[in-house]
Amino acid sequence: MADTSTVARAVDRLFRIAEGDELRSLTGLAEALARYRGRPLVIHEGPDLPDRIFGQWVRHPDYDEVKYGRWVHARERTIAHELGHIVLGHVGKPAIELAREVLPPERHDLAALMLQRDCDDTKSPEEADAEAFGNLLLHRLNGGSRINRSPGLRSRLDEAFG
Repeated sequence: MADTSTVARAVDRLFRIAEGDELRSLTGLAEALARYRGRPLVIHEGPDLPDRIFGQWVRHPDYDEVKYGRWVHARERTIAHELGHIVLGHVGKPAIELAREVLPPERHDLAALMLQRDCDDTKSPEEADAEAFGNLLLHRLNGGSRINRSPGLRSRLDEAFG
């Protein structure tokens, strides 16, 4: 697991690249990330996600996709977590895509279960970092910092003062 300062710097970086109204919502921050990376980012309900899979980031050749389960109640939290994977430079989960390509449809749920990474699993530092990123991102976005009105200003001040 990365230290908390690495995760905090990643959150700061996202707020620094956002402009204007993008700083006010998770959707705006996702748009800023897409613009910065030069790749479209599509966020939507993933009806194909099996039970117990909250969300998933899929890296396509020409765009990124963040899916969340239709049953997920904390949609923003799931999206923020998946954005964390992107901002932190994680590799993603291409194994599930390969499994779906080569296995018959009746085995897809079993493959997804076997390839699942649990956020509480201490053996998965990427998941722990993405969870920490999502928590901090939403905390700042929802006014949890001392500079409540401008998380972007908070990020710039943090950068200036170390």
